[in-house]
Amino acid sequence: MNESKISVRYAKAFFSAAVERNLLPVVKKDVDLLLHLLQTQPRLKEILGSPVVQTKDKRSFLDKVFKAQFNELTMGFLHLLLKNNRELFLFEICLNFQGLYGKLTGIKSAQLTTAVEMDDTQLKLFNQLIQVRFGSKAEVLTTVDESLIGGFILKVEDKQLDASVSTQLKKMRRELVSFTKN
Repeated sequence: MNESKISVRYAKAFFSAAVERNLLPVVKKDVDLLLHLLQTQPRLKEILGSPVVQTKDKRSFLDKVFKAQFNELTMGFLHLLLKNNRELFLFEICLNFQGLYGKLTGIKSAQLTTAVEMDDTQLKLFNQLIQVRFGSKAEVLTTVDESLIGGFILKVEDKQLDASVSTQLKKMRRELVSFTKN
């Protein structure tokens, strides 16, 4: 079975369980936090993906880190992923879960990568931009990547707007190289 099918199936099952138990808002918060941590804490992804770390140690780690703050359904789902050796798909499962949530609520999921940390005013402006451009509200997940130098990269569903300085510099370099060859 290919990776996308695995992540979609697990996300659908998790989403359905959250809806059936009337826990969708709580589980959504858990998924958002997981996604954020998987993007900002490379050590978490490293531990979950390591073939050297035994399943029981991964379970113990997840229990220590998340059990106090996550819903039982979320913890049970994480344990199921470990039992079935599917923890490598956690990031994609979370993304698919957010997509299902967005379809149900009409709220799009967006990823904003900037060179510096954004303040609340700037985030509100991006939310307004997304609402005008895509015709719906969005939940914006932010990350900082200093290699962008400046500007931002905004991903909403399958669309991307790259207004980063690093990309502009790469384009200028390609144009200069192309120009000097002619």
